[in-house]
Amino acid sequence: MEFKAFLDACPLGIFIIDAHGHPYYSNLKAIELLGKGVLPSAPLDRLNAIYQAYQSGTNQLYPATEQPLLRALEGETCRVTDLEVHQGGQIIPLEVTAAPVSDGAGQICFALAVLEDIRERREEEERRERLQQDLLRRNQRLQQENAQLRRQAQLLQGQLDQLQRLAQGRV
Repeated sequence: MEFKAFLDACPLGIFIIDAHGHPYYSNLKAIELLGKGVLPSAPLDRLNAIYQAYQSGTNQLYPATEQPLLRALEGETCRVTDLEVHQGGQIIPLEVTAAPVSDGAGQICFALAVLEDIRERREEEERRERLQQDLLRRNQRLQQENAQLRRQAQLLQGQLDQLQRLAQGRV
């Protein structure tokens, strides 16, 4: 069996560029996430536009200086969670981890990025945030109701004390 079959079976996207920044390999999951496969002639400075990589929550292409693959070509291993791909009418938030790949002499010959679709994670974070806000509102309402009940209890206690004094005065 070919090693490529293992990479294609991987549930994460794998995207590799060569030392010149040209796309070299992408597995099936990367093709699914990016909406296209390897375009070997694509220049490094156009990868964000070609693959529609945007800064999360904006219509701005992902900053080239922060691009994980470019950082990996410069020798840095990095991870970002503020990158999303716009393709096929949908927005796919990604966690991208990139690392340099060196030859035996220590020269960087490739940069590898692992792409993870984090839509479910984001939806879960949003759901958790909504639940926290709901709990906060409920807690505030309970505190207000508790304060109101305390005031009513004090008023009733005052009336009870007054009735007891009246009853003691008559006995």
